[in-house]
Amino acid sequence: MPDLQREARHRAGRQATSRPARVIAGLALPTAATVALMFCAAGAAVATSKTPTGSFAQLASAMASGQPTTAAALNARRLKDVERTGAAATASRLKPAQDNLAVLRATAVARSLERTKIAAAEVALRAAFAHSWRLPIKNRVTTSGFGYRWGLLHAGEDFAVSIGTPLAAMSTGTVIYAGPESGYGILVEVRYWDGTISYYGHMSHVLVNVGQGVEPGHIVGLSGNTGHSTGPHLHLEIHPHGGRAVDPMPWLAAHHIPG
Repeated sequence: MPDLQREARHRAGRQATSRPARVIAGLALPTAATVALMFCAAGAAVATSKTPTGSFAQLASAMASGQPTTAAALNARRLKDVERTGAAATASRLKPAQDNLAVLRATAVARSLERTKIAAAEVALRAAFAHSWRLPIKNRVTTSGFGYRWGLLHAGEDFAVSIGTPLAAMSTGTVIYAGPESGYGILVEVRYWDGTISYYGHMSHVLVNVGQGVEPGHIVGLSGNTGHSTGPHLHLEIHPHGGRAVDPMPWLAAHHIPG
């Protein structure tokens, strides 16, 4: 008859001696597996994560450089990237408009300068015109010159003209006399911008008033045969700076006044 107690002891003894080995092996295997599973799980998480590759690169870069890797820090960096991208896109879209604006501004500046030049040229032309000189009549025909006659000074130059010929102001000035004056008949006196005074004698009509301003070529009256005159003509006298009369012909030549 088998010895049950002995067999039981043998079984118990074998189980007792093999159990510690299985326990140690069991403990070692789960530890290595856990490590392997952790790496696998991490790789799977990276592979299946919805986080963009750029964010993963940012995370790796931040970990390598020692920068904060919190969610807030990553979001802030993502926001800066978005802002930079948006700014670059906006700048790219705005560049044609900015270029056009620069062209418009340059054109406006050029036009402004051109207008300034034109205005300056107009001012210069007006000043040149205002200070220009001309003869009261065209196609002058001298009949009696400056000098003494019969012991008396003929203080002007006589130009033969028909009655009613328009007489023009010689430059810019002001009428200082207009009316009858003894031997001059009807006389007009004009004081010009440089102080010179001209006398127009023997006129038939006056077309200006005392105090009226005139410009070169302004018609002041009509020629005639009034006063001490031997025939229709213009008696022209020139008084530099309002002084004594001088010979008109040299004065006209010095002022480049064409006949």
